[in-house]
Amino acid sequence: MGILAHSTLGNRRLATATMATVMAAAISLTAPGIASAQAKSVSHHAVIAGVNCAPTPPWVSTYAFDGDLKVEGGCFTENGQVYVTVKHNNGTVYFKKWVTARDHPSLAGGWINVNTNLRAPCTGTAKNGYARAYDAVTEKWSPKYPVSICILFDDND
Repeated sequence: MGILAHSTLGNRRLATATMATVMAAAISLTAPGIASAQAKSVSHHAVIAGVNCAPTPPWVSTYAFDGDLKVEGGCFTENGQVYVTVKHNNGTVYFKKWVTARDHPSLAGGWINVNTNLRAPCTGTAKNGYARAYDAVTEKWSPKYPVSICILFDDND
């Protein structure tokens, strides 16, 4: 995370980025109307070192491991159901599964990590699809995360 830039007051260093995030979260909760709007989200998400996922939507990313495409994500409702999908840009669904978001000792909110059994990495394939996940408790979708989907053709058909 690193140290933030020097303060203009006496050349003192400010807190780390984590501390700045905690302070920003505290300030946003004191704004009129914000506390009541976030109350539902705060109760569903873990608070780690004073930082929570309340203002942050759920998110996903992908990585390749052992030749498979994995989808991971955070800021879901802990112990809540999450629908994970990988779709081609033309709408074809290549993977879908309901999973339970779990607590992670150093990350805020519920965490998912799913093996899609789709081949990865794809060589020479442009980002022709996306991964996305839906938190059933908060009824929020993560943003689409671009992925390359390997499409294999069987010559024996």
